[in-house]
Amino acid sequence: ILLAFFWGSAYIGVKYTLEVVEPFTSAFLRTFIGFLFFAIWYLIARKKVHLPLKLAWRPWLAGTLIMTLPFLFLYWGQRFVSAGMGGIMNGTVPLWVFIIAALTIKGEDKFTWKKSIGVLLGFIGLVLTKGFAPVETSALLGMGSLLLMAVCYALGNVFTKYILTNNITMEQNIYHQFMFSSVSLLLVALLSGESLPSSAIFEPKVFVSMLYVGICSSALALLLLFKLLKEWGALKASAATYFVPVVAVALDYILNGVIPGVHSITGMVIIIVSLLLIK
Repeated sequence: ILLAFFWGSAYIGVKYTLEVVEPFTSAFLRTFIGFLFFAIWYLIARKKVHLPLKLAWRPWLAGTLIMTLPFLFLYWGQRFVSAGMGGIMNGTVPLWVFIIAALTIKGEDKFTWKKSIGVLLGFIGLVLTKGFAPVETSALLGMGSLLLMAVCYALGNVFTKYILTNNITMEQNIYHQFMFSSVSLLLVALLSGESLPSSAIFEPKVFVSMLYVGICSSALALLLLFKLLKEWGALKASAATYFVPVVAVALDYILNGVIPGVHSITGMVIIIVSLLLIK
C-alpha cells in the first residue's frame, strides 16, 4: 500500500514540476535527487559501491529499463494529460508484465482462458479510459507516451532479476542504477536543447514536489520494489500498481479539483478487474 501511495502521488508531483521545468530536465532532477539520497546514505554508512565494468553494465541496463526509459516517456507525456490519467496508465503495468513474461520466459507464466479474458478486458479498459469523444492529438500522444512508460516498467520488472547477479549487492545495484540513469537523462536533456531551470523551481510547491518524487517516489519506492521482487516475483510485485490509479485520481481531485470522466473511471475499474483475473 505504501509503494502504491508513493507511485500514485508521484504523478501529482510530476505535474507540478512540469509547470516550470522542461520534461527531460525534470526527469534528470528526479533521478539525481534519488542518487544524492543514496550517495550520502552509503557514504555515511560506509557501504562499498564500486563495481568493475564487467559487472557494472548489469545495473546500468536494469536502471535503463526501470528508470531512464520510463521517466523519458512519463515526463514527456504527462504534460498533455491529467495526473489521474498518468496513474491509470501506470496501473496497466501488471497487464504488460504478464504478457511479456508469458511470451518471452519459459515457465514464468502462461496464457489460460481466464488470463486471456483478463488481457482482453485490460485492453478494453484502456480504450475506455480515452472515451469515444474526439480528443486533441496532444492528449492522444500523451496517453501513448504514458503507455510506453508502463511497458518499460513491465520490461524492467520481468528482466531485472535475470540481468542482475548475486555478485552485486543491493547497495551497489541501487547506486549504479541511479548514477547511470542520472547521467543518461542529463545527456538527453542537454542534447534536446532544453533551457536551464529558472528560479521558479524554488517555489515551495515545485521544490517540495521535486524532493518528494526524487526521495519518496523514486529512492524509497525502489527499495520497496526490490524487496517485493525478491519475496513475491515480478507479477505479484507489480500488483502493487493496482492501487496507483485510485491514489492518483483521488489526489488529483483533492488537490487540483480534476474530476475524472465516467469513461475514465469505468476503464480504470475494468483494468483492475482484468488484473485480478491474470493475477
